[in-house]
Amino acid sequence: MEKPKIDYYVWADKVADQLREKNTKKHVLHGMWTPSGYFHIGNSRVELMIPHFVQRSLENIGIKSEQNFIVDDFDDFDKIPEGLHIKKEKFEHYLGKPLREVPSPVEGHDSWADFFKNDIISAMEKFGINPSIKSSYESYKKGLYDKAIKIVLENSQKVVQIWNDIAKGSKQESQIPVMPLCENCGKSSTTEAVSWDGRELEYSCTSHRKYAKGCGHKGKLKPGNGNVKLPWRLHWPATWFIYSTTFETAGKDHFAAGGSVDTGRAFAKDIFEIEPPMQIPSEFLLVDNKKLSGSAGDVISLNNWLEFAEPELLKFMMIFYQPQTVIDFDLHSNKFLLLADRYDEAEKVYYGNENKDEKREEQLKKYYAYSQVKGLQEKMPVQLNFSIAVMVVQVFPEQSLSELAEILSSKGWIHTKTLTHYNKEKLLRRLELAKNWLKKYAPDDVKFEVQHHAPKDIELSAKEKKALHTIANLLKEKDYDEKSLFNEFYNVSKELGLNPPDFFKAAYKVLLNKERGPKLAPFILTLGKEKVAKLFEEV
Repeated sequence: MEKPKIDYYVWADKVADQLREKNTKKHVLHGMWTPSGYFHIGNSRVELMIPHFVQRSLENIGIKSEQNFIVDDFDDFDKIPEGLHIKKEKFEHYLGKPLREVPSPVEGHDSWADFFKNDIISAMEKFGINPSIKSSYESYKKGLYDKAIKIVLENSQKVVQIWNDIAKGSKQESQIPVMPLCENCGKSSTTEAVSWDGRELEYSCTSHRKYAKGCGHKGKLKPGNGNVKLPWRLHWPATWFIYSTTFETAGKDHFAAGGSVDTGRAFAKDIFEIEPPMQIPSEFLLVDNKKLSGSAGDVISLNNWLEFAEPELLKFMMIFYQPQTVIDFDLHSNKFLLLADRYDEAEKVYYGNENKDEKREEQLKKYYAYSQVKGLQEKMPVQLNFSIAVMVVQVFPEQSLSELAEILSSKGWIHTKTLTHYNKEKLLRRLELAKNWLKKYAPDDVKFEVQHHAPKDIELSAKEKKALHTIANLLKEKDYDEKSLFNEFYNVSKELGLNPPDFFKAAYKVLLNKERGPKLAPFILTLGKEKVAKLFEEV
């Protein structure tokens, strides 16, 4: 059998192939997230997208799999995020309680955890991702963790030894590494297990945290049904134990020497006696050179993303980059427009409308296929370049989206007569998204306002004026497409001994009262030759 020229075109296919070698009847892929603040696009890379792409790849090779999304709503409420517009003093009383037992910051939700969980669940389907949602709070309360807790209690000395050896900790050998929930105040981070006799766990609620203080209560309880929690370093491998997890990724910080990955894998093997899942470290997604934080308030959630871009664009970006590669992204520059251009390029390649070398073609086809939400269309969908959409909505600010679609057709950017329902929706959506991006994120050099008359205080050289007058006459005499008009700018500049960049600056000054603007040739064709000729003749 002939070997492929490269082993894998997409990283997810390599992961799926490695999982296939494990000979497991069904693979269980996990993401895990604490609903203390907003779930942002950085979270989505690690906890949703990577498991989703691996599951897609497993399906492609006929291997059964399940994607679970673990909501750690049993975690402590330890911080009140910024940007929620709530009275913080109303919630300070709940610090230290499980997130599932804290009131929602917004009316209409059962709890703090549910409010943030519902925000992400409402977006998942729009991205074509449908994992099974698992609540840690409910799992503990139903007794799913009881067996794992009992194993930890019966092996507490060994757990502490492993913890100290790997994490360079200083826990006492006699320490019992579980977290009873105080029967008086309902907190677990302020309690300390004192003794375990095989039936009952004695504890005291006397520890203090930065965000919560122990109430001083002392008591005994029989562990079960959520009255005892496991600390994070044990909770994680216990979750693998409960769900038979075979694949999970995590942020690279968890993979630091002595970190939670190292201890988790050791606890899995030596305490729970299971094979730990395959894990790959994932780099951060930076927005404006900053790591996103769900508690900072100013984040881009999945629903936020859908206000200015299609879900396919985010999925394309996530599959395009290897998990171990930092994604340095921003919405205030050409990086966003370049992402849209890359996606359009991949679409053209997928449908055979653009050719690359064999390796690149196969990569782009796979990136495109993996990024689709509603399945692949039989024919190439209509394309409207995002930069053109941004230009058109500014050239014709008063027109409706449907009217803009007709204008695009009349200018030759698209062919409305052949539009299917799917294509019309796609086109109108991109125009709407372009408007939204302009309002919220676009840099000033992308924004413009078409002038009704040449600005009175404009300063142009004689050569610049002559070039503009020449172009005005040519626009009235000839028909141009984008390429031929672009060439004409250089021909006229050369004939007059004018530096081409100076011609472009002069044109933008007249049309926009700015020195820069959208690509000049398509811009002029969109504005209309007559209007542009009239403006150029005024100087």
